[in-house]
Amino acid sequence: MNIIAVDDERLVLEDLKDICSEIKTVKRINTFSNPADALEFAAMNSDIDVAFLDIEMPVMTGLELAKRLNRLIPDIKIIFVTGFKEYAYDAFSVNAIGYILKPFSSDMVKKELDKASPDGARPKSRVVIKTFGYFDVFVDDKPVYFSSSKSKELLALLVDRQGGSVSTENAVGILWPERDYDETVQSLFRKVLKSLRTALADAGISDILIDVRNQRSVDVSKFDCDYYRLLKRSEAAINAFAGEYMTGYAWAGNTKRYIEKIEESNL
Repeated sequence: MNIIAVDDERLVLEDLKDICSEIKTVKRINTFSNPADALEFAAMNSDIDVAFLDIEMPVMTGLELAKRLNRLIPDIKIIFVTGFKEYAYDAFSVNAIGYILKPFSSDMVKKELDKASPDGARPKSRVVIKTFGYFDVFVDDKPVYFSSSKSKELLALLVDRQGGSVSTENAVGILWPERDYDETVQSLFRKVLKSLRTALADAGISDILIDVRNQRSVDVSKFDCDYYRLLKRSEAAINAFAGEYMTGYAWAGNTKRYIEKIEESNL
């Protein structure tokens, strides 16, 4: 993990740096006493995983700094380090994952970093979606059966969109690029969608599909996915990528090239 720590107390920064230097998963930690300097650094380094932030600081509060960091790096994990309990509610309103009260111990810091780690100690998901190589879905380590190859491809498309919505017309244009968008192909899509719902229901995972007002997406909180872990810069996921992503789906080429750029940046 790559970490920044921002606090106007130099001793706090030194303590955090000493603790983090003893944690194997921490690649680097950069410390700042000035929030503006931290923002400038973040603007040039989008690979920051975790930010330890004080709340009461001159010029800019930690809450405001957290909002700005979230805009720069949407996946950044915010952990507040403060001497004031009363800010806890405000802290979680900016999607902080942790709140450490001063004075802190090394165990407190390590516990919060465990939660922030992409491969940290979290319950293993029942549903695992594999995108490197061929696309496959597993529930309790058993593969999910799809009676229709197009229904499986539709789910792959939704997973690729990372929770973003896909309309019927958009899905048809990707799954059947050679077909006109007419009533016949719309009817075909409805059959594919029904087949997908059946496959998910049979596997007991209907809740991963969201279908609202002609828009389909997946609930990304319901499954583990190698592609999503790679986007969070998980070393294990980056190492697992062997040059193939959703093999057989031509539309997946753009994502494959994006993954290759991430892989190159980590060499």
